Amino acid sequence: MSTVAARADSAHPAPLRPDPARPDPERPAPLRPALLRPDRTAVSEGPVSVRRVAVHEVHRSGTEPEAARELLEQVYGAREVVIDPDGPFHFRYRSTGDDRVSLRTSSVTARRSGVLAPGRQYVLAWSVEGGVVIDPDREDGVTLRPGVPVMVPAGRPFATTAPPGTMHLVHFDADFLEAVAVVGTARVTVPLAFSASVPSTHLESLQTTLREVAPAMLDTAVVDGDRAVLDLRLAEAVLAAFRPEPDGGQPDVPVDAIDRAKAHMYAHFGVPLTAADIAGAADVSVRTLQETFQRVEGTTPTAFLRDLRLGKARVALQLADVRETSVAAVAFSCGFRHMGRFSGSYAGRYGEHPGDTLRGPRRRIAVAGGPVRTVG
Repeated sequence: MSTVAARADSAHPAPLRPDPARPDPERPAPLRPALLRPDRTAVSEGPVSVRRVAVHEVHRSGTEPEAARELLEQVYGAREVVIDPDGPFHFRYRSTGDDRVSLRTSSVTARRSGVLAPGRQYVLAWSVEGGVVIDPDREDGVTLRPGVPVMVPAGRPFATTAPPGTMHLVHFDADFLEAVAVVGTARVTVPLAFSASVPSTHLESLQTTLREVAPAMLDTAVVDGDRAVLDLRLAEAVLAAFRPEPDGGQPDVPVDAIDRAKAHMYAHFGVPLTAADIAGAADVSVRTLQETFQRVEGTTPTAFLRDLRLGKARVALQLADVRETSVAAVAFSCGFRHMGRFSGSYAGRYGEHPGDTLRGPRRRIAVAGGPVRTVG
């Protein structure tokens, strides 16, 4: 995990996005901040030509503890903030992302403490140096180890203390993560309850996903369907790693071949994969993999992969904005290389063409057996 942190920090320090619960006159909608970028093709608004884009960045830095305190208050609704410099002071903060997911880095050269209330967000966090304590006065308080991610408490204020150092964070809009958690199930969206920490082996797939998606997510040129797929991959990785188990979590057990194959397909559905690639990841022969899939899943590995990609494309299209993306961009990001076959398979599975999904009501997620949820 420290490798991810180092890469994210060296690429760009990730500042915190302004708290969506706090009104901003420059934002026309709470879930989609309107950033005005003069380097984009513009639409006219009187004498000024601007266009709203999907990705936004925030950069803050300074040498005054008071400015750092004000930033914490603005972004996290912080109170009772104490910053205790022991020598020259400096802070820097960066946030890069869209209104669904943002990667952030906060570096402070002083000890600090306070009570944070991030609002309707879920936050994954890890410390480069370790030593950050969440809920220090509670029996279930957590002390961060270097490079090991935890889920920050959601839905309530929490106290924290931190030594000088760097924190990396991933912020998820609550409506988005809650909707992803129930897509394809009969459940309705509800607030999510995460364990703060999980066994380290549960984090391996998440750490791999972070290493793979962080460079692209820190690139502001990655927008539209490409970014929607990255948001979805990271959301699913966090849900898979931290979703509480009925027994509170058990030591890891061996993973069989079909689970290894599925894990590989979920992690790499956006790139070309052959049956041999999947079998190699599962550590079995192609024939054994095919026979096992047929027996357990009633289908072939390649058919399972196609259906997986179709499902990812559908969610990406439902989450996307027709003004910012295209069917082709989403399809390519989900691993499809032949648009005709993609369109035919999609229509056959969902009863509508992908363009109809993209042009439908903005960011509506159909949940089997439940209401249709609007997340933006």
